[in-house]
Amino acid sequence: MPRGRQFNVAFPSPSVFQFCIEKIKPNAMNAYLFAAVASRTQARPAPGGVGANFIQTWDASATQIVLGNSPDEAQKQFEAWLRAQLEGENPVEVTIRKIAAAQFVDELFTESGMVPLDWPEIVKHAQAQLESTPVDDFEQGYWVDVEQVIRPEKLSFSAGTLQSDLPEDIRSGLNWLADKKFLFVLSVLAPLPPPPDPVDEPETDAPDPVGPSDESAEEPEPIGIGELHEMYPQALDKEAAALIQARNSVVAAWLWRRYAANTRLAANPIRIDPWRGVIGPAGAGGK
Repeated sequence: MPRGRQFNVAFPSPSVFQFCIEKIKPNAMNAYLFAAVASRTQARPAPGGVGANFIQTWDASATQIVLGNSPDEAQKQFEAWLRAQLEGENPVEVTIRKIAAAQFVDELFTESGMVPLDWPEIVKHAQAQLESTPVDDFEQGYWVDVEQVIRPEKLSFSAGTLQSDLPEDIRSGLNWLADKKFLFVLSVLAPLPPPPDPVDEPETDAPDPVGPSDESAEEPEPIGIGELHEMYPQALDKEAAALIQARNSVVAAWLWRRYAANTRLAANPIRIDPWRGVIGPAGAGGK
């Protein structure tokens, strides 16, 4: 894995930020959705405590909501959270491979309408719900590919018709109780670039090398950005984010599609993830 502080940061364009902040009050603290892929390297005790420590390197993704007055301030908070060390353990070297970020629309989407975001209250509600609801609760619907199920060109008229429009194998697995709702974090993804044209390798009469060189053996080839996205889709570039309270993920995606129907983000791909936590005055996230 590469060493050093080398990473890509993907923030949406200023015009997209303007779309997200149209309703933000002056001097209000903004909320941003950050996602990252980082490589971590740590010296760990040998199995059974016998022998010298061994070096272990692994990749992991991380997602957090960050409150801040500006994108730069929020990014610094997020990076500090990523690099935080646990007490009592050997230091961990953190190499950030990719960061993607977007600003939240400054209202909470609900099935009865839009309401202002009150982050301290939302954090309290989310923590209480996490304590009472299993993280893998099937009825929330994280298993549904909402990008394929809720298409912008074919939106149901209401939540009731949406339920009847869904295939039985999807509909039957979701919560439809109107008084039981969950928080969903929706990412509006940037359109994916077309794949690069294949490069023709020139023919050569030189024999293939017998084995890898010493240099390549010492330093494995880092994965490309395309493979990184396949392994960690949370880190795909984002253009906006929304916090939605709904009875399941399909309704949450439908609420966004209705809201964005007449905007430049109407056809952008979307992704829904569970609540992760907040970094900033409203609460502290955890890894």
